[in-house]
Amino acid sequence: MFQDPVLMSRALTALTLGFHVIFATIGVGVPLLILLAEFLGIKKKDPKYTLMARRWSRGYVVTVAVGVVTGTAIGLQLSLLWPNLMRVAGQTIALPLFMETFAFFFEAIFLGIYLYTWDRFKNPWHHMLLGIPVAVGALFSGFFITTVNSFMNQPVGFDIVDGRLANVSPLEAMFSPAMPTKMAHVLTSAILTSAFILAAIAAVQLLRQRRNQLDNLSIEYHKKGLRLTMTVALIFAIATASSGTSQGNIWRSISQTNSQLPSGILRLPQKLN
Repeated sequence: MFQDPVLMSRALTALTLGFHVIFATIGVGVPLLILLAEFLGIKKKDPKYTLMARRWSRGYVVTVAVGVVTGTAIGLQLSLLWPNLMRVAGQTIALPLFMETFAFFFEAIFLGIYLYTWDRFKNPWHHMLLGIPVAVGALFSGFFITTVNSFMNQPVGFDIVDGRLANVSPLEAMFSPAMPTKMAHVLTSAILTSAFILAAIAAVQLLRQRRNQLDNLSIEYHKKGLRLTMTVALIFAIATASSGTSQGNIWRSISQTNSQLPSGILRLPQKLN
């Protein structure tokens, strides 16, 4: 098994992706929750929501740092372990891969400005506006990378003539038929997951309030955090279930039109005849 380069390449890629997707998911969903908490803090003039946004943003930096490291490793693996795939992808689906890098840079630049400018504006709305590019950049980063995955699930936008690619249309490859539902499902589930993680932190603090000897202000702070995150989770749970159902219907139609496509949730790689 360890002498099979294909199997080892798959295992290494799966290990890296499995680790990276955790931080990538948090990186897509948390900025929106930070922005919402700061908005409520300014709107209601409640310092607890503002403190919530500030603490969440500090923790978010750690996930971004880990996500950058694992994301860089994945980029190297695609080039070193799967050169034939990238030779094809470079002609068809390189556009969203390139745009995802710009979306991340856009997010990272404004994240640094957002963190540095806490309490530096007389008008707090000005600081909240700096959080919008962070959330937008995170969502677009998830959008662009999901279009690549959609292309891999349902490749379109090119023809194979005499064993070579021809009539390549990068935009058609980017907006494959599988893209809308997959994109909606990935983004909504990322926000849902982030909301549940932040809700779990608040819930644990409330359950341990006696052990941690929390005062009434701290208890109220965690209650508001739990209420906010669970409200967001309820909304995006419905959206995630709806988009997931639509995506399942598309996959069912694809499998019915391609008899060579293996079915199953977990299956070992095998060659198709």
